[in-house]
Amino acid sequence: MVRLQQCVRKTLSFVLVGVACQATAGIAQQYRPDDPIQKVPEIGTAQNAGVQSINAIYDFMYHSAKYKTPPATPSLGVNTLGEVPDSSWFTNRLPLRREELQKGVRVHGGPQPPFTVVAAKTEGVTPGFRIKDSRGLTYFIKVDPSTNPEMATSADVMGALFLYAAGYNVPENYILLAHREDFRLSEKATITALSGKKHPMNRSQLEKILDAVPVESDGRVRLMASLSMSGRIIGPFRYEFVRSDDPNDLIPHDRRRDLRGLEVLFAWLNHTDAKGDNSLDSVEGKGSDARIVHHLLDFGDSFGSDSDIAKDPRHGQEFWLPTSREQANRAMTLGLVPTSWEKAKYPHHLPAAGNFTTTGFDPLTWKPNYPNPAFLEMTPQDAYWGAKRVMFFSNEDIRAIVEQGQFSNPEVTDYITKILIARRDLIGKAWFSQVAPLEDFVVADGRLRFTDLGEKYGVLSASIYSYSWFSFDNQSGHKSPVAGVSSDAVPAALTSSSEGSFMGCTLTDTIQMHRTVTVVFRRDGDQWKPVGIERTPL
Repeated sequence: MVRLQQCVRKTLSFVLVGVACQATAGIAQQYRPDDPIQKVPEIGTAQNAGVQSINAIYDFMYHSAKYKTPPATPSLGVNTLGEVPDSSWFTNRLPLRREELQKGVRVHGGPQPPFTVVAAKTEGVTPGFRIKDSRGLTYFIKVDPSTNPEMATSADVMGALFLYAAGYNVPENYILLAHREDFRLSEKATITALSGKKHPMNRSQLEKILDAVPVESDGRVRLMASLSMSGRIIGPFRYEFVRSDDPNDLIPHDRRRDLRGLEVLFAWLNHTDAKGDNSLDSVEGKGSDARIVHHLLDFGDSFGSDSDIAKDPRHGQEFWLPTSREQANRAMTLGLVPTSWEKAKYPHHLPAAGNFTTTGFDPLTWKPNYPNPAFLEMTPQDAYWGAKRVMFFSNEDIRAIVEQGQFSNPEVTDYITKILIARRDLIGKAWFSQVAPLEDFVVADGRLRFTDLGEKYGVLSASIYSYSWFSFDNQSGHKSPVAGVSSDAVPAALTSSSEGSFMGCTLTDTIQMHRTVTVVFRRDGDQWKPVGIERTPL
């Protein structure tokens, strides 16, 4: 902690990135005693952080013009094993038990009647309103389109549960079934028009909103209730730059592995509205303990839903504004040659599922509605990290969360579960092919053991690797190869190493020789502890 406090902003960011700091000149040790870091320390208070906003039109136009993939840069915000430590952005949670998956962050429960409507809006994709329940808790209410009952409300609930389990901060989202008479109108209720102006709200305006909500067979309306965030709300975060008013925000957001790799999770869930405006920062704690917590929100456009309609088949395949290459391809074919996704068939007999399928889904080319700067910066190593999060979800895990969508037709639950499983496996196959997917390195019985994730999950055949052992000088970073050894057996020259000494091994795919993994171990008592992992992509 003292070491971190003594560093300036730029230097501190490199201390936190582990592997990246090996390239920084002047560092006395490659690996510190506390490596690999498991949690990022907070070094200052965010009590004075101000509110920031994002202009939606400017954000769309600005980023739509920057769709080309920039030169690759190393990810930051990782430890020496290439993993993302716990922070105000991300928490390592997987694996979780079934009840934990279904509960997620939800600890307060859904709204309790009667409900007092305090505000409503007509702007945005779908209308909605804000209520206080009988306990005084504030919830934001969203509705389903009349054409697709249960679609958007379930997407918001399921999306939050999946992303929470994967490690991100999300709101408490609930399915709410209520009678119309449960809603009362506050005398001070306001409604925001499309112009942005607020006006006093009357009962007829509330009834108009409720009239558009699909009705259950027992007469209740089905809604999605999102509990208001705790702490002081200070607006969305951006997928690039840093917040100048947050002393703990030291890494440019487009270089954070937890934001770069988020693209893989969004692709899995088909959450195409991946923009800064669908995030929210809040200041939690007071005084010296005040810190900013970064949240993702608004998942109603996920899976087969586009919030107010079923998902446009083009979403996830192309940006809203076609790139120059897409325009050229359309011009050359006169638009007469359909793509695979244009020929996709959707379960129209299951309107609650929307347009969700695997047809045309390519994890390597999936796109959000418009370019996201962190996603453009994603490297194969970032994507591999994200793919590991996706593959963590077993078939049973996926079904457990989909059940929380509370679909009245069990066929919808079956269908969405099936599609998520298929998309999961496509993601694993695609991104595990880009790097050597080896994990769980240990030295046992004098041999190097590891798990091949491609083989473990059944998405790739196991590769054969050659072994190059070396001793490692932690002060200079120099590697001294051990000649004449190319097996998983630890060389005799290294087995007698003293306490605190280092050794390592580079594993090279014998077919795709550009794929390598280098693992470094430190001698701790009778054990060899892995302290560093580097991967090269295909």
